[in-house]
Amino acid sequence: MHICWVGGIDRSADVLERTAERAGHSIEVHTGHVGGRGGTRLAGSIERADLVIIVIEVNSHGGVLQAKEIARRCGRRSVMIRKPSVSALERVMRESEAAFAQTH
Repeated sequence: MHICWVGGIDRSADVLERTAERAGHSIEVHTGHVGGRGGTRLAGSIERADLVIIVIEVNSHGGVLQAKEIARRCGRRSVMIRKPSVSALERVMRESEAAFAQTH
C-alpha cells in the first residue's frame, strides 16, 4: 500500500518512511504547506496514494482542507489523526490493511 502523510514535522519523515517500509508499505511525506508549488506537490502525492493520512494538529488549516478535498476528488481513502507519531502510523496501517486487501 502506498501512503501519503500530510502534515507534521519535516524531521520525522525518515522515521515514518522506515516504519512504513518495515510493514511492507511505502510512504510519501508532505509538510502540508500549500503555498507556491506546495499544492501541486500535494495533489501529486495524493493521486499516487492508496491511503492519505492527514495530521490536523501540526498542519495549516488550508493544508488540511486541500488534502481532504483532493483525496475526495481522487477517490482516495483519507484518515484524520490529531498528532503525528509512529504509533499513529502503525495503528492506521493495521486498520487499513484489511480494507486495502479487499479492494485490490
